[in-house]
Amino acid sequence: MSRKDTIRTILSRRDERLPDGNLSLASEADQSNEMPKPIPHVRSGAVGAMGRSLGQIAQAAEQAKALIAAGSAVLEIPPDRLDSSFVSDRLEREGPDFETLVEAIRESGQRSPILVRPNPDHPDRYQIVFGHRRVRVAARLDRPVRAVVQHLTDEEVVVIQGQENSARTDLSYIERGLFAVALEERGFDRRVIMAALSMEKTQLSKILAVTHSVPRDLALAIGPAPKAGRPRWEALAERLSQANAKRVVDEIMIDPLFKAADSDARFVRVYTALAPSTGDAKPQSASWVTDDGQRVATIERKGRKLAVIIDEAVAPAFGEFLASQLPALHREFQRQQQGGADKAKN
Repeated sequence: MSRKDTIRTILSRRDERLPDGNLSLASEADQSNEMPKPIPHVRSGAVGAMGRSLGQIAQAAEQAKALIAAGSAVLEIPPDRLDSSFVSDRLEREGPDFETLVEAIRESGQRSPILVRPNPDHPDRYQIVFGHRRVRVAARLDRPVRAVVQHLTDEEVVVIQGQENSARTDLSYIERGLFAVALEERGFDRRVIMAALSMEKTQLSKILAVTHSVPRDLALAIGPAPKAGRPRWEALAERLSQANAKRVVDEIMIDPLFKAADSDARFVRVYTALAPSTGDAKPQSASWVTDDGQRVATIERKGRKLAVIIDEAVAPAFGEFLASQLPALHREFQRQQQGGADKAKN
């Protein structure tokens, strides 16, 4: 069996007994599909120990989603028998998008099944791998949940959960960071975390460092802040090291206006409150280093000004190239800002 077929194997198993008391309600289309031949269970251990590259794992995850879409052995399970995954990968976002999903499932039903496994701690229950929002919708509508059930190890769960949910709705930077930290705290191998988040080693190290620098209660209070992005979270982490940062943050978090604001506005409120005083303060600088370790640029901030200084000895002509791309970058920035504003209105 090739390595890239490992997750296909995970989701093709039919030789392990599922919990009793569940009625299979496969559709006619499901029943017409030829059932795959049972394949022995492959324990993953640490995913990295199997020698697969991140690219191979990503390809296998795509194959896994295709198997889920086929909908073989779909069960209908009451929402109150479904437990959340043992690790959360996103902050709650039941805004307009969630309400749209509620109406879509109310009118057309749940077209795509979720993926669950038998709960290791409660044999008569199931644990969600992905599809938490669809479960909450079903609970609101008092309907059973269509689900594919598979026996999965913890490592298999986090890889499939992370890649599937990232593909459906992009996790914000801090959500990815909190997910990575949660997996780290549970003792998962770094290679498993990289596979779950589709990240390289350097990227994972950076996001873990930033997330560890932001107090968890503050991150949860701010929420996903989808517009913030990596550079501003890095800058916020830096500002939180100031002597008066805790006092400022504590005052903001109890402010009713902060609690009433949306997530992006909450981030801006904290970020602005911790901005260094302008006056005669020296510029703050940070280096930008490529993935292969080359220090290409220095980013200097002073007050409301930001300068990017390119080291042409390291990256000849890169500065000219960057300057030539500014018009296109600014148009893309305006497009994203307008898209965010339109979404907020709806």
